[in-house]
Amino acid sequence: MASEGSHQEGEQGRLGLAVRPLTPDERQRAGVSGGVLVQDVQGPAARAGIRPGDVVLAVNGTRIDAVEQLRQLVSKSGKHVALLVERGDTRLFVPVDLA
Repeated sequence: MASEGSHQEGEQGRLGLAVRPLTPDERQRAGVSGGVLVQDVQGPAARAGIRPGDVVLAVNGTRIDAVEQLRQLVSKSGKHVALLVERGDTRLFVPVDLA
């Protein structure tokens, strides 16, 4: 099932996120050295409370720096993943049920 912007989607089909790398300026403003920016959310990630504008910093405890890395980590996960998300000045763990 393809959708627009598929070249930027982290794991749109399974996780329900469309993400892109942070620009150097965005990383500096957020005070992070890695992570990917959520542009669109649906499916499992939306049900878990992920929002556009969130920055996904880690998947199951593994820090991420690239869209492809997010895709690989989610594809290796079972029915659940734990995302470390930065929203504004707050970091939170969000469990996502992929089943």
